[in-house]
Amino acid sequence: MAPNTYLLSLAALAVTFVGFASLVVTLRQIGGGNVSKLDAFLTRTFIQLGFLVAAGALLPPLLALSSLAMPLIWRIASVAVAAPAIFFAVTYPYRRQIASGVRTPTAIWADVLVLFGIGALLAANASGLFFQPEPFLFAGALTLMLCLSGWAYLQALQLLLREHVSRSSARASK
Repeated sequence: MAPNTYLLSLAALAVTFVGFASLVVTLRQIGGGNVSKLDAFLTRTFIQLGFLVAAGALLPPLLALSSLAMPLIWRIASVAVAAPAIFFAVTYPYRRQIASGVRTPTAIWADVLVLFGIGALLAANASGLFFQPEPFLFAGALTLMLCLSGWAYLQALQLLLREHVSRSSARASK
């Protein structure tokens, strides 16, 4: 399979994930539930990560239309995704704490560290210091980022459902 075919498929999958992730908040509103600051933050987070994967996956095929050499294309694409991924990972715990009003749970820190590692892998691919920039590392890092986003989405969904059930139980007991 050519790298562009894989990356375009990954971009389509990432956009599908974004749409699915945003459905939960919509369904919650339709069901009469309020959208908390944390709900909105988590939804925005998954939309951002999904679009980062989609845009990152579309960048190499776009750059391939130019006269740039392939190693340079992988460097540019890798740094273009690494920078926001690392920034996202570094700032996420603080932004989540502001949205939730509580410290970031330990399980979420593990997700943040994995995202930081993905960003570092992309930065290494961009640098060319340890190995030649290549499509496998780039596509693998984006795939890991989308899988991490899916896993984190399931964690967030479990948290939101637990809070919804506890609020519903509290209302029913009144």
